[in-house]
Amino acid sequence: MMKQKFKLEKYNKLIGGHVSIRDHIYFAPERANSFNFNTFQIFVKSNMQWKKNDNLLEDDFLKFKENTEKYGIKKTVAHASYLINLASENEELLKKSIDDVKYELELCNKLEINYMVIHPGSNSDKKNAMKNIMNILNNIDYGYTELLIENSSGKGNTLPGSVEEMVEMLDYSKNINLCLDVCHFFSYGYNIRDEYNEVMDNLFSMVNRERIKVLHLNDSKYDAGEKKDRHENIGYGYIGDKGFYNLMNDNNFNNIPMIMETPDGDNYYIKNLSKLLEFIGE
Repeated sequence: MMKQKFKLEKYNKLIGGHVSIRDHIYFAPERANSFNFNTFQIFVKSNMQWKKNDNLLEDDFLKFKENTEKYGIKKTVAHASYLINLASENEELLKKSIDDVKYELELCNKLEINYMVIHPGSNSDKKNAMKNIMNILNNIDYGYTELLIENSSGKGNTLPGSVEEMVEMLDYSKNINLCLDVCHFFSYGYNIRDEYNEVMDNLFSMVNRERIKVLHLNDSKYDAGEKKDRHENIGYGYIGDKGFYNLMNDNNFNNIPMIMETPDGDNYYIKNLSKLLEFIGE
């Protein structure tokens, strides 16, 4: 166990996964530590309901911060509700989405979480949607916690999918950055398995590396270009060992949270982490 933690530090890697907040939110850092993670991601409230997390007390915030330090967690990430659609033309849904972003950011600030990741929304009028989404986010006070938009697999009208869409959205704000989900990226058509250098050279020629603050480290149940968002455990999908070897040996992603959201996470995290570590320097 200690050997794995040493390797994370040795190779300048921050690797973790999405962990549960069941029972008490302040148990999350301990759960992350049990998998030998030095970073992790949580939901601060129900990800599929609008209702607030009214059970949180000041003591919960304090213990969460204490345990984050106690268990050697370097960076913390929250993922916002999946219900949010800041591009919706439905006024009620749009208002709920904006209110939820503000509320979740408030909790993240109290917990001193470093980043909050959001699926910004979808709309068939993508051009206007991207501008509207970023105008909304630019007018939200997010305080200590940095707000990140996550790229999509391109399914339906979800934004942003292509690198060009990522660039367009980021150009609307200097303060809001990017969470790059490698499964979504691959599913959209960026083949990080067979064309890694070409794909990444293109990405970094358009997106400043410093604006990629978090990686979601998921394999894909579907091949490149199929535009389907289905995560798989590391090495068992179409990205495969070759794709993750490429990612783990790319120093552009040193010292940023690499978060797994893989199926049945708790039962496979240690195996997934061991596999990832085997790729480094191989």
